[in-house]
Amino acid sequence: MITTETYDIQDMSTKQLVDLRAWQTERLEAVTQELKARVQAEYEHDKNIVSLAKKAGVTRRTVYAWIK
Repeated sequence: MITTETYDIQDMSTKQLVDLRAWQTERLEAVTQELKARVQAEYEHDKNIVSLAKKAGVTRRTVYAWIK
């Protein structure tokens, strides 16, 4: 389940913005690593780079980099 929250960044202090950015970066890295692992696993069953790229929402070049 994905939840979205709206932040009023105009009202945030610099420190709050730094903390928010760090948290979002950590989450993005975690999600990217999970997506990469799934693409790698699916590549073992379906060698079609184009379909994997479309399914993952990344470029073919990214898929090639992830499966190396």
